[in-house]
Amino acid sequence: MISHLSITNYAIIEQIDLDFNKGFTVITGETGAGKSILLGAIALILGNRVDTSVLNNKDKKCIIEGSFVFNEMRFKSFFADNDIDFEEETIIRREISKTGKSRAFINDTPVNLSVLKDLSGQLIDVHSQHQTLKLQNNQFQIDVIDSFAKLGSEVDKFQIQFRTYKKLQKELADLINKEANEKADVEYIKFQVNEIEELNLQINEQEGLQEKLAIITNAETIKTTMDKATGLLSVSDQNIITNLKDVVSSFNDIVEYGKNYEEQHQRLNSLLIELEDLAADIENSNNHFEFDAENAQYLSERLSIIFGLEQKHNLTTSDELLELLEDLKSQLNAIDSVDEEIEQLKIHLNKEKKSITSLAQKISNKRIKVIPQIEKIIIAHLADLGMPESSFIVKQAVLSEVNENGIDEIKFLFSANKGFQVKELEKTASGGELSRLMLSIKSILATSTNVSAIIFDEIDTGVSGDIADKMAGIMKDMSKNIQIIAITHLPQVAAKGDQHIKIYKETNATKTATYLKELSNEDRVDEIAKMLSGKDTSAIAKENAKILLG
Repeated sequence: MISHLSITNYAIIEQIDLDFNKGFTVITGETGAGKSILLGAIALILGNRVDTSVLNNKDKKCIIEGSFVFNEMRFKSFFADNDIDFEEETIIRREISKTGKSRAFINDTPVNLSVLKDLSGQLIDVHSQHQTLKLQNNQFQIDVIDSFAKLGSEVDKFQIQFRTYKKLQKELADLINKEANEKADVEYIKFQVNEIEELNLQINEQEGLQEKLAIITNAETIKTTMDKATGLLSVSDQNIITNLKDVVSSFNDIVEYGKNYEEQHQRLNSLLIELEDLAADIENSNNHFEFDAENAQYLSERLSIIFGLEQKHNLTTSDELLELLEDLKSQLNAIDSVDEEIEQLKIHLNKEKKSITSLAQKISNKRIKVIPQIEKIIIAHLADLGMPESSFIVKQAVLSEVNENGIDEIKFLFSANKGFQVKELEKTASGGELSRLMLSIKSILATSTNVSAIIFDEIDTGVSGDIADKMAGIMKDMSKNIQIIAITHLPQVAAKGDQHIKIYKETNATKTATYLKELSNEDRVDEIAKMLSGKDTSAIAKENAKILLG
């Protein structure tokens, strides 16, 4: 329950501090006194978006703070999961800076709005006149059934599994689409594989072929160069090696005359050894130089085929072609494995579908079981609220496919008058009838809902007299199980409250401000008398007020 509310610098509220009691609290006040402003402030601590125009004084920040008392065990996991210290009286605070920046806190721990909404949504249900329209929403209708049947944990479990099922469905659809796209290309990929495999390429083959073709093409130049080199190095009369030997021999005579000559002699010796080895290697290569001129055409044609494939695939070497071949083979293997992956996923998906269908069927059975109870209670409430001839039916049908709510399609059907066929709410119920129907539904949810407080914003609009008294009685009964706060214009409702708060507005020469105060018994008599007869209360009105107050 909400135990305390503090509002600072919000709209025309400068400062309000208010304690709430258990049971049934009523809030009254003249039109325009600020009841909607009060609800707007409460909405902020429930996580609603901020409008900077709400700042009363643009130089100060706005603070709305609510204190709540609830069962620790029920929220133990929430506080642990969000790393928030639990306090016996939990404080939710919302601050809006003068620049419009908003911050939220739970027990002084900063939280984002999603966390704030998660907690506050489980604490307070604010019923505005707009919310009555939710009655026509099929999701709201099925939520009513589930709440009454206490199916919260089972529905949560089902929806987790259903989301997994839908994710698997998407994965399967993506795989099938991928398979279709790839199989459209598989023949072309196979053609490319065969085209490269037929070449029977070897590693570094292109470089080897180019070298062989270059030797054949330039054989005459190579032979001439080798003959000349052999002659100059070791064969001709004045060959280099013979002359170098003479130089080395001459240095033998002077090495002892200086260290410099000794080093030069060593270098000449090394040069001679290296040159003799090189000359022998060149002579050997020259003696064994062979080439097959007839092979030139084969080499040229093979290189042309390799170059053509490289150009086709935008490559530069035969090794890159071999890498492409392995990649194409991997693609073919991947395409083949997709078929198997699809079959495995279908098996998994089928198991998940059986599981969620079984769970949905169990949920459906429990929904069906409580529907007659709901119909009976609501019809009884509607009779008390001045609609004794009304009919209310919860129509349940089984869907051909499981959806996020299971296998049930739920529709609320209603008729306010005897002899008329029940129809969907949007086709048959007036605003006043919807309000009474919503109150009836809220009354049965008061015993099954997890929230600890319900705030009704003028749910009694459009009714009066005995019906208003009956509506007040229903809210009073609801307050035995849950804290009820009702904003009302009706004296019959106001008189039933365990706590009566008046909202009023005062204006001076410079400003207008809204205030709240809890009324004493004597004050309540005056307030209800005004609600009965207007501003100028009579003795009769006061007596009637006392009678209403009991």
